[in-house]
Formats: sequence, structure tokens, C-alpha cells
Amino acid sequence: MQAHVDGLAWQQPRWRLLVQFLGSMRLAVSLLVLLAIASVIGTILSQQQPYQNYAMQFGPFWFSVYRELGLYNVYRTLWYTAIVAFLVLSTATCVTRNSPRMLREMREFPIRQRDTVILGQDHWVRMATTLPMEQAQERVLQVLRAAGYKPRVEQKDGDMAIAARKGRYHRLGYFLTHIAIVVICAAALYNADVPVKWAEWQGTLKPEQNFDLPLSKIPRTAWMSQNNPAYRGIITLPEGQTANAVFELAGNGYLVQPLPFRIHLQSFHISYYSTGMPKDFTSRVVLYSPQGKVLKTGDVRVNHPMSYDGVYIYQSSFSDGGSLLHMKTYLLGASGAAPGELSGRVGQTLHAGNSGYAVDLKNFNLYNIVPKAAVGEKATPDHPTLNLGPSFTYIIHNPNGQAAEFKTYMTPMRRGGQGFFVQGYREALGDAYRYIYIPTGPNGGIGLFMDYLAALQSAARAGANASQAIFTETFQQVVARHAPGMSTTDQSRFLQAGMQTLVQLHDYPMPFILSLSSFDHRWAAGLQVTKWPGTIVIYWGCVALVLGIFILFYIPQKRIWLRLRPRGQESEGVELLLGASADRNRLDFTKEFKRWTGTLEQALGVDHAEYKEQKDGQHTR
Repeated sequence: MQAHVDGLAWQQPRWRLLVQFLGSMRLAVSLLVLLAIASVIGTILSQQQPYQNYAMQFGPFWFSVYRELGLYNVYRTLWYTAIVAFLVLSTATCVTRNSPRMLREMREFPIRQRDTVILGQDHWVRMATTLPMEQAQERVLQVLRAAGYKPRVEQKDGDMAIAARKGRYHRLGYFLTHIAIVVICAAALYNADVPVKWAEWQGTLKPEQNFDLPLSKIPRTAWMSQNNPAYRGIITLPEGQTANAVFELAGNGYLVQPLPFRIHLQSFHISYYSTGMPKDFTSRVVLYSPQGKVLKTGDVRVNHPMSYDGVYIYQSSFSDGGSLLHMKTYLLGASGAAPGELSGRVGQTLHAGNSGYAVDLKNFNLYNIVPKAAVGEKATPDHPTLNLGPSFTYIIHNPNGQAAEFKTYMTPMRRGGQGFFVQGYREALGDAYRYIYIPTGPNGGIGLFMDYLAALQSAARAGANASQAIFTETFQQVVARHAPGMSTTDQSRFLQAGMQTLVQLHDYPMPFILSLSSFDHRWAAGLQVTKWPGTIVIYWGCVALVLGIFILFYIPQKRIWLRLRPRGQESEGVELLLGASADRNRLDFTKEFKRWTGTLEQALGVDHAEYKEQKDGQHTR
């Protein structure tokens, strides 16, 4: 029995030290600083992006360092969750420790205090007056009530004790701010999808790294539960298609989150500013139950999400949804050959016959609005920009594995009365595009220039030297065969433009040119699907936090203790000892104290007063 008692005595101080540590201000401030630093990192550094984006941005060394620290998905890391959890535990411990004392202070306010307590306040004053006790008491109460206090009186052993205070519920600010922190952090932990993290840590949930797999082929180990309490996934949904799951990036892979309904993108609309920047984009969405019943229909716009049964659908981006492109291929130097035809959807890889060349259709833009000055046009206040029309971006791989990226505009651009087919190319992703401008013939195509180029190459193979006469003579022969109705002025413009194009084609990396003849456009909407049940709780926690801070700063607690006692047997009147303090806005309270103590001196007809000075001891007046 004695050993058991000794064991308790040995353990109790350690538990007390642990509780003191968890409830200490230093720990709470340290956790808040760490949480703030982590949140700043998570705000500045774009989260949950593909790893190749980070590798290109930071380089191999820092990419590896940041990956090990978990900075690419800060809010899913173990250390961030631990900080939030410890902050909840610390704040809850602090509230639990201090609540009984603070509640007792709110309920109970002692009227009588010892002189040493009164003299220990921030401000005190001694006064003497010849007024009798009852009259002095009445005037003191009048002054305090006029200052907004509700004094309480206690008489004992011939002297009078008076106590008054303002801001009785000042401590509510403490409770609201601390409880709000607990509520916000606890809700954030709930929103952080801890069960998914736990499953990842255990290895039962493994992100899939093959982004080319169809949904039906993705392993079940990469699927999260449909009853997952919180999630945030993304999906790119083309017009006319339906999805019943979203994807959440996790490291260098992704997880699949099944949805309780099916999302169908009925249509997508986008509007632009005059500068060509997107002004607004809207998705017309229909939600179906697994049995095919329409649950809800509505529009999803930027900052205007659709909600259903606690799940929110946000409009986050847009892209091409697999537009069908019909193209023509022109071989450089093939005289009189009809252009080849190539068709495919954006996202597909096409093969140019048996040549060994492959074409990756990367993107399609319906509008290309640029400043007129960028293409040599004169801008006016009413029309500062020019729409170059549709364009498509693609990558061509040659048989040796080398590749170049191209951007080709469908509609010819006119400059100085001459039409130009515009195509940009670059051989490295980080390089700027280099543009070639191929003059168009009377029919608006580039066939005339291709014939002219082939004729020049034939003349060169026959031994002709490059000269102005050869260029002009060859052009006249081509025009006579393919465009006999072309005017002299148009011939002159075309020839001058063609000579410049020949120089531009010197470094052109591929032996053929693609042009867009027609297309069947289809948009795709980037949707973010979110289920965060703790969000409402966080909102109310923020309201409580703001209200608590307001109470702490603008409703300070002001306390006054006052003692009236007879001056003595030889002297008539009473002696007054008054002490006062405030826990906030002390400079304002000092002014207030001087103001109503001066009023008190006049009301009592004081002939002697002794005040406490904050820095210089005491002074008497």
C-alpha cells in the first residue's frame, strides 16, 4: 500500500508538468507560428500539381528536397496534421485548465479587499474629506454611477467597502477565441481526410501512376471509398459526356474518388474581353442518380458552384474536349502533287502514312485575339485587337525521334493587300515560337507557293544558279500554269512575299506543312468536386474567433475597489482609499481615471489627495 502511494506521488508531478506544457502559451504560439509558415508555403507553392511540373520548375536537387518535405501537398503531410492536432490538444488543455477560475471571476466579484491589494492596483489614490460617512458614500456612488459603473456596497466595523467593475463578460473573448481555434482546427482535421491518409500510410491505398489508363482499368487499390467523409477531386469533362468519379492527385500519381451521382456536361459556353482574355465560362450540368433519375440541372460558373447533398461542383478551367480536326499535308518540294489528308481528334497521335512521322494533336483554340500591332496592323481605339481565328497546336516526331512543336492558324492573315498562311514552330518547349508567313494564292490556299517552291528546287537540281532572273522567270512559269488570271499587281506582291518566305523556310525542321481545312469543335470543362462537411463549422468558428477578438480588444475589464473609514477620533470626516486597474487600453483608462477622480475630489470637497505615479513613486496635491 505504501509503495502504491509512493508511486502516485512520483507520477503526479510528471502528469502536472505534461498538462502545464500542453497548456502553455509558448507551445501554443510555437505551433501557431509553424502552422502559419506551413500555410504560407501551401499558399505560395501551387499544390497537387504533376511532379514533372515541379521538376521543371526547381531542378532535380531541390525537387527531391521539397518532395521529401512534402511541400507539394502540404495539407496531406503527417507533420502538418500533427501540428494541427497538437494545437487542438494544447488549446483544449488551456481552456480546460483556466475555465473554472475565469467562470468564477465572472460570477463572483469580491467587494472587500485588503489595503495591500488596493495599493497594488495600477492606479490608486488617498483622499480625505470633512463630509460625514453617509454623505461621502452617497457622493462616491453618484460619481461611479455617472462614470458607467454599478457599485456594490458592504459596511462592516464602522468602515465602508465599495466595489465596481465594467466588462464583466470580458473573459468571454478568451473562451470564444480559444474554442474557435479548437473548432476550426478540428474541422480542418476532419476535412483533411485523415482516413485516406491512414490508408495510404498503411499501404492499403496506393496511388496509380499510369495516367493513360481508362477508368475501368484502374486498380481497385487506387479507389477511395464512396463513403469518404471529405474529398476534393478534379475532372476534365468534354461536352456530351458523363462521369461518376473524380481524380485527386497524390504525389506522382492519383487516387479515384467515386461520386454518389453521375455528372453530365450538357454544354459549355465562354465569353471574352476585347483583349482576348476569358471573361466568363459556364457549364450546363445535369446530375443523375445511379439509376438514371435526374437529380438536379443547373449552371456552374466561376465563383458560382452547384451544390447537391453536401457536394459542391466548381468551375475551375476549360480546355479542348477532343475536337475533330481535318487537315491537309503539303510536302515541301512536291510539284503538282495533290495535298494529302489527315484527320483526328485532339489528344490522338496520327501517323503520316508509312513515312515514320507521327503527329500528336495537342490542342485546339477557337479564338486567337491579339493586338493589331503584334501582326503589323494599325490599331484604332475602337478596334485595338484582331481575331486570327482558329488554330491548332501539335507535335511532329521524325523517324529519328526528334520532335518540334507547331502552332498553325486556319484563317490567312492579310498584310499590305497580301494574304499569309501563318505557322509557328519551336524545337524546345521553353523556346519562343518562330513564325513563317507563306503567301496565299488567288484561292486563299498555299498550293501556288508550294508549286513555286517545287519549281525552284527542280531548277536548282538542273544546275540553275540563284539569281533574281531565275526567281522571276520560274514564278512566271508557275503562274502561267496554275494561276493565269492573277493580276500583275498581285503577282508582284506574291513574289516579294514569297522571297521572304524562302528565307524563313531555311531552318524549318520538317519536310511537310499541315494546314487546317475544317473542324468539329468540342469544349471540355474542368470541374472541381468537393465535399467538405467541416466547412460550415469552420465558418462559424471564424465568426466566433472574430467576435472573441472584438470582445478582447474593445470590451476591457475595469475594476475598482474603494474603502471609506473615519479619519480618527480627533478629526472629523472620512478617509478614502481607492484602487483601480484595467487589463486593456491602459492609456485610455489612465485618462479616464484622472477624469472621474478629479470629479470625485470636487464632489467630496477634498483638502488632501495622494496619487500613485506609474514611474515616479507618489505625488501629493
